Amino acid sequence: MSRVTSTRDRFRWTILALISVSHVIGATAQYAINTLAPFYQDELGLSRAQVGLFFSAFYLAMTSFSFGAGWLADHLGVQKTMLQGHLFLGVCTVAASLAPSFSWAFASFFLAGAGYSFLNPASSKGVMAWFDHDERATAMGTKQTGVPAGGVVTAMLAPQLVLIVGWRGALAALGLINFFFGFLFSSLWRDPYSENFVAAPHSVTPARAAAPLKIWSFLPISCGTAIYLVGQMALITYVPLYLKEMAGFSAYWASQALALTQAGAMIGRIGWGVASDKLFGGRRKIVLIIIGLLSTFFIAVLSFMTRGSSLFLLLLILFLSGVCLVGYQGVSYALIGELAGKERTGAALGMMITINAACATLGTPLFGYLVDRTGSYPIAWQALAGALGLGIIGLATLLKEPEAGRPREGY
Repeated sequence: MSRVTSTRDRFRWTILALISVSHVIGATAQYAINTLAPFYQDELGLSRAQVGLFFSAFYLAMTSFSFGAGWLADHLGVQKTMLQGHLFLGVCTVAASLAPSFSWAFASFFLAGAGYSFLNPASSKGVMAWFDHDERATAMGTKQTGVPAGGVVTAMLAPQLVLIVGWRGALAALGLINFFFGFLFSSLWRDPYSENFVAAPHSVTPARAAAPLKIWSFLPISCGTAIYLVGQMALITYVPLYLKEMAGFSAYWASQALALTQAGAMIGRIGWGVASDKLFGGRRKIVLIIIGLLSTFFIAVLSFMTRGSSLFLLLLILFLSGVCLVGYQGVSYALIGELAGKERTGAALGMMITINAACATLGTPLFGYLVDRTGSYPIAWQALAGALGLGIIGLATLLKEPEAGRPREGY
């Protein structure tokens, strides 16, 4: 074994752990918006709609800044981009804790979302650099478990902090954790020693930097997974209301049932990555199609559930929907990196996140609007299943996957 190989083997899992913790820390600030809402709503005199707009502001910023953040990751490198993301996210979250009004909080959460937008493209670029093709989807899926894990940490930690320092102190604490973790990440990160990184571990050549991405190369994966994300956000957003209104759950148990879906997501994000790397020989497209088919089936089954249906079956469907519909992203992130090549992963992923987030921002409330207009969750679930079917067809017919181990450069 060469010196280069042994060095990569020794540190790649440590680097993956660092990246995964980064996602957990970043997600705590994101999920604090909803977790702390019951505590700050009355003090700031907010309506339910205004509280909902805070999360929309965060997501809108992710939509707006992800491509630019990806471009920065390609040009500045993982270390500097992640540092800037955590610092900006931390400062803006602390600013939100000082909010005297809706407008102040809205602006702070919007800017926090801009900081958060740096983390995904940069961390994915890091995975592309450190992991070879036969481990890449597993690594991507592992780092993406940090997002639901961050939600779990926030749910457990934030209310306890409120009891000690109030909601403002709790929110400020989560911001400070992000701020200081940025410096910790920067001090621990290093680029891999390989032929591609010896001369300039975090830069692209002038010719590559000047060449624009060929957007058409990435549209099939970006648009197909955008429909998957609409399904994911609709599932996470409306399952508690569905269980309360249609299945007779109390508000408490409806929320607890959502944790089952998130648990499925954590299993799926790693499991699908392992399946893609090991069972399917590094192929991503077929795995995404299988995930889509299973997701469509589970959502369609959900549309036929009634108050008299088996509780065990209902909870099983919610869990498996989490495994599939909330667990696919590691595979899609690995594929977008392989389509773009290591040097352009940041910009390509940023573009995909922009398209995904834009569609989710529009599609998620459309699901709720359909329920309001029809008074029927089953109709909305069936419409969602139909939309997922269109996404599967698009991926199957339009997506051209590079040969295993031979990434195609999309520029």
